[in-house]
Parts: sequence; C-alpha cells; structure tokens
Amino acid sequence: MARKRKDDRDFPLHIQIGLNVFEMADLCRRENNALRSILRKQGLSDVAIQSRVKRLLKKPELDESGAQALRRVSEESLKRFLDSDAQEVLAKIDLKGHPVQ
Repeated sequence: MARKRKDDRDFPLHIQIGLNVFEMADLCRRENNALRSILRKQGLSDVAIQSRVKRLLKKPELDESGAQALRRVSEESLKRFLDSDAQEVLAKIDLKGHPVQ
C-alpha cells in the first residue's frame, strides 16, 4: 500500500537525499524479490539462484537496472547537494545533542 507523503522538495535537502536513496534501494529489493519469485516458480532453489547471482555479479559488464537506478539517484542527489549552499544545509541538520558547527 503506497503511502501519500508531501512533495520531496518540502523536505530539507539532507532528508530528500536520504529518501531518494531509500526509495531506490527499496526498488532494488522489490525487483530482486520479484525475480527470485519468478525463478522459484521455474523450479530453481534459493541455493541455485544465489549461486547464479554470485556468478553473474562477478562479470563487470553486468549492470542491473536496480543498480543503475540507485547510481542515478545518488548522482542526482550529489549534484543537488553540490549546487546548494552547503553551510545553509548543514546549519539545518539537527545532530541530536551536538552543537551546530
């Protein structure tokens, strides 16, 4: 069930970056679970699936769509952070008991 939340731009930049990374990691997890489910229905065991995954991940030319999405959102977040006023962003971060530097 998708939960409605306010627009990402309404959050401070460090929260936006965290949300974007979390969403992409969750997308990767859901994609992985769906693919594993398909392979189980085709008769592969979890051990066989894991063995094939490990073998494929050793190949440098393999770039999964979930990994591409995570890389993209990380690069976009970094660009947005670098384009922002770093001192202003850092001043807004609550470090839980640590003084603002």
